[in-house]
Formats: sequence, C-alpha cells, structure tokens
Amino acid sequence: MQMFYEGKDITADIEVRKANLNDKACGGELDSLELSLDDSKGLWSQWKPAKNHTIQVKESGFDSGVMYIDEIGQQKGMIILKGLPIKQEAKADNSKAWDNVRFLELAQEMASKHDLQLETYGIDNPLYSRVDQSCQADFLFMAWRCLLEGYSLKIFNGKLIIFGQKYMEEQAPVKTITIDNIDGDFLYKDKSVQIYGACKLSYQGIEYQFTAPSTYGPTLKKTDIPLNSVGEAERFSKGLLRAQNCYEQTMACSLKLDPGLGAGNTVTLSQFGLADGKYIAYQIIHKFTEGKTVLKLRRPLEGY
Repeated sequence: MQMFYEGKDITADIEVRKANLNDKACGGELDSLELSLDDSKGLWSQWKPAKNHTIQVKESGFDSGVMYIDEIGQQKGMIILKGLPIKQEAKADNSKAWDNVRFLELAQEMASKHDLQLETYGIDNPLYSRVDQSCQADFLFMAWRCLLEGYSLKIFNGKLIIFGQKYMEEQAPVKTITIDNIDGDFLYKDKSVQIYGACKLSYQGIEYQFTAPSTYGPTLKKTDIPLNSVGEAERFSKGLLRAQNCYEQTMACSLKLDPGLGAGNTVTLSQFGLADGKYIAYQIIHKFTEGKTVLKLRRPLEGY
C-alpha cells in the first residue's frame, strides 16, 4: 500500500496500523479515509499535520483519491487521521435564491465554486422557476436537490459526480458473489418499519400522490416542500419515496479484500437462499490492513 501526504510518497517512512476507506453512494454522505499510523519516532510531530492537508492511499490499482484531513488524533506512539473529499470551507452555510434555473446550472455552479469537475450519469435537466438555498452548506443543499429528483451525489478526487439511482441500478452486475466467497457470516433483512406505500405532496394548491408498485405501508405526507408545478410534485414524490424505501431489503457481508468493487456497483448474490438476486452497493468499506472488504447492499427499486 502506498500513502501520499501533501503529494509526497511517504510509504517508506511510516507504518500503517489501520487504513479503512469508506466508499459511499447513498445520498449526500461523503466518502472518508481513516488512518492509524505508528508514530514511535515522532515523525508526525515534525510534519505537523493540519486540517486541509492532503492524504491519499493507493493499493492494487485502487486509488482513494485526494482526501483533505478533517480530524487529527494522537495517542501514545500513534497518529490518527480522518480525511474527507472536501475542504473545511465547503462546510460553511450559505444562502442564495435562483429564478428560472436548471438542475445542471445549479450543479455546475456548486462544482465551479469548489474547484471541482462536474460529471453526470443518467440524469435529466429539469427547469425550476424558483430554488432557495437557506443557511445550508453547498453540498448538503445540492444533495437535497438530488434526493428530490431520485439522484445521488458523490465527491471523489476533485470531481462532483451526480448519477441517477435508477440508472445505476440498471447497470450490469460486475461480480457474482456466492456464499463460499463470504468471510464470516452475513445478514439479510427485509423490513417493514418506516417503509411507505405512497407519498403525497401538498403545497399552495398543488397536490400529487405517487403510489409505489407492490409496496405496502402508510402514506408519507409532506406539506413543507416548495412546489412550482404538478410535474415537480410528481418527480419529488417519487424521489422522496425512493429515498425512504430504498433500504427495505438489504444485505451485509464481508469478502477477502477486493479493491475493484466500488459503491454504486451492482452485484449478483447466489446460493444464499432468500437473499439471492441483484443488488446495488450503497456502501463499501475497504479495510486494507485487515485484507477485508465489507459490503452493504440494497435491492434495486422497481417502478420509481
């Protein structure tokens, strides 16, 4: 495993006790890199790590991308670092209003503001007559706009990536996993708590209800989401219901380290029984020092 600090390869100078990369493709949750490093010689005290300094890990073709130090800890003979793909400044709350703006204009503005390159997959470009950002950090605001449209936001290595969840769910599986591939036990769940059969939106005379196919449960009702048209109400009701119901059927398991798997990939499970079928990875944790990859999977949704 190679480790870079402020762009310099420091692999030969350090001993890594723990290196976990938390790769996410669920809403606006950020990836993170967690490192525990031997500091018996006091090198890190000389290097004086600080927030916004860059760290990066590469292993067997995998690249964490450039991460910015977000948290620093020290214990006897050890330094603990946590990195995020955004700088500290990106956490600041902002307020702004837009009239007659398209989704991609908002996304491009946020990307440019934070020196990121915008990439999109499987999304549309709806027009909004009015959008308000009210005391929200830019990427939390953008993640909410994505959720309403059924999209997900991810920041990786200088890129703001936005993808349609349905588009990703429809991609061909990159791997078939059998019960023989599992390291330890697995846990499959099919839950009913906080699963909804429909979503009804109402706002200043605009009203729309979307009913999910083959899903049973109460109706999720929202009256505080600004709507400018019935078309928006239809899209937003589907997006909100998708966000609420997407974890109805989940699977968690561990494999031998597989850096080729990433959040957003689809896989097929076979020989498990009830859990068999196609899934999308919403979170993957690569534990490099343990030689293990933890998978958190969910079933694709159908009809919305």
